[in-house]
Amino acid sequence: MAFQLGNCRWFFVFVLLMGGVTSAFAEAAADDAAQEVPIEIDFTVTSVTKDKTHPSYDKGSDTGFAVNGVQGGTLVLVRGKTYTFDVETGVMHDFYLATKLIGWGASTLTEGVKGNFTYKGVVTFTPTAETPDTVYYACRNHKYMGGEIHIVNPGEEGKFKGVKSALKH
Repeated sequence: MAFQLGNCRWFFVFVLLMGGVTSAFAEAAADDAAQEVPIEIDFTVTSVTKDKTHPSYDKGSDTGFAVNGVQGGTLVLVRGKTYTFDVETGVMHDFYLATKLIGWGASTLTEGVKGNFTYKGVVTFTPTAETPDTVYYACRNHKYMGGEIHIVNPGEEGKFKGVKSALKH
């Protein structure tokens, strides 16, 4: 009888310990969930068959990127502000930021960028003082799918009036 009671006692201790561990994991998961803030998306990027409105219609791939529905849309971004790109371009069209329009994985812009070479997910970009005045969004696997991004200092947002923009209004 003492042997059976001893086993029950160890089983009881084991259950109590596991309950504490499970509780600790649940609390950590709850803390992580509470810290997650929904991402505010500035731009939605998709891949589409180019039409004559795309700035590189007659160059490279027949497929191009549309930003907020505008094919090859030009963006004007402000240094120091963080922008989010919700990318859903298909497995063959990895979106990235570059210092040259051509794409094809060349001239990757890395400073201030998180998530380059994404075909499904979020890319963030915070232009810095060192970011060139003109950069591009492009495809790693194909030429001339993207468009221009003009980088301005705070207060210069109206500098590119008349530019066909993909900015949300």
